[in-house]
Amino acid sequence: MRSLGIAVSLIGVFALSCAPKAQVLPSVAMNFFVPAPSDNPWTEKIQNWQARHHLDPIRRGENPRVQSSLGDEYDNFSAELRREIATRTIRWVQENSRRHYRADGERDHWATLGEVIETGGDDCDGLDLLTFELLRKMGFGKNEIYRAIVVERGSGQHHMVTLWFESESREDPFVLDPTGVVTDTMILLSQVPGWEPIELFDEQAHFRVEDQAIALSLAD
Repeated sequence: MRSLGIAVSLIGVFALSCAPKAQVLPSVAMNFFVPAPSDNPWTEKIQNWQARHHLDPIRRGENPRVQSSLGDEYDNFSAELRREIATRTIRWVQENSRRHYRADGERDHWATLGEVIETGGDDCDGLDLLTFELLRKMGFGKNEIYRAIVVERGSGQHHMVTLWFESESREDPFVLDPTGVVTDTMILLSQVPGWEPIELFDEQAHFRVEDQAIALSLAD
């Protein structure tokens, strides 16, 4: 038995020593961004596509001249994906708001995103930036999402939320509430009882929100 064990051990050593050594491949060393010379054989085709890409009406939000079934499926998937992104974003923000909510105290300071991240928390107007800025990074356009001051009709309490105008009509946006005071799910503004927006703004613009029915009656 001892000789059999030695023989097996020797076979094992022999097998290991005969195994091919692993090839150590050199690390990839490529410069991916060398400017292409003008006589590059692909330059004309690439530049032609770039020019037409910038002028593509679909990229500017216009409807295509002819809509195919592929176009319908692409639009439906895009809408579904964007809703999923918005839903997951507000769910994550609300979960973290429970741990990182910090009241301002006597002075109502509206923080920047950098200040919120550096200090590790804020109240609703600071935590709302987590939603607003993340959706910006995810490609939600400046004509789609805005920050909004909302007020509760009964108490006069003010709160900050992000509004997402999904439809081109921009009439009934989704409410994305960072702390869940107004709503703990992503729902349409028309489905929120007791609260109404009074101010709408983003990085550059500021709008006052008016009741359309009252505005029309005053115009008459």
